Amino acid sequence: MEISPSIISSDLLDLGSQIRECQNAGAGSFHLDIMDGHFVDNITMGPDMVSAIRKGTDLRLDGHLMIERPDKYYKSFIDAGCDVLLIHYETPIEVGNFLKKLDNENIKYGIVINPDTDIKKIYRFIPNCEIVLVMSVYPGFSGQKFIEKSLEKVRALRKYIDDNNYSTKIEIDGGINDETGKLAAEAGADILVSASYIFKNGIARSIKKLKSL
Repeated sequence: MEISPSIISSDLLDLGSQIRECQNAGAGSFHLDIMDGHFVDNITMGPDMVSAIRKGTDLRLDGHLMIERPDKYYKSFIDAGCDVLLIHYETPIEVGNFLKKLDNENIKYGIVINPDTDIKKIYRFIPNCEIVLVMSVYPGFSGQKFIEKSLEKVRALRKYIDDNNYSTKIEIDGGINDETGKLAAEAGADILVSASYIFKNGIARSIKKLKSL
């Protein structure tokens, strides 16, 4: 099981050492929640923050773009050090055309779906995606309660991806702890994103527990 700590819940005054602790505990990547105050009601990090995180790790950085204009700002986040851009299906731009643009520029990406989005709407994008991210909370804030119905999407994705022999990874984000993470793992998730559970409960202990699920 790959564990992707979400930096949103880290202690920014101690970020460098916390990144190292995550790596030493076996984290496989880092999840960067990038919010613009428009697509979601919160504002978090910009390219400068991503650049600072990039200096502290060689692990994959996934830029979760919870912004209204990913087509306008994506290059800034790639240049800052993101390895994969996670694009919401619900973004107000024409997603299909934007993903084709990323393909043409050889930029790795994934597709994200919110809790109320029908999973079938993203099937056509899956073959070229590195990751499909299932939101198990409504995007915007850490610490929300896990939406168990999201597991149905994980199961459907697992079957669809396996039936078609795609290499796309299934990721789940929101309310992930040792209990909900176990449910997600059993449903077929490949990557668990966790924020407050990791950074508020002992980084090494939490990551190792999630990895064992």
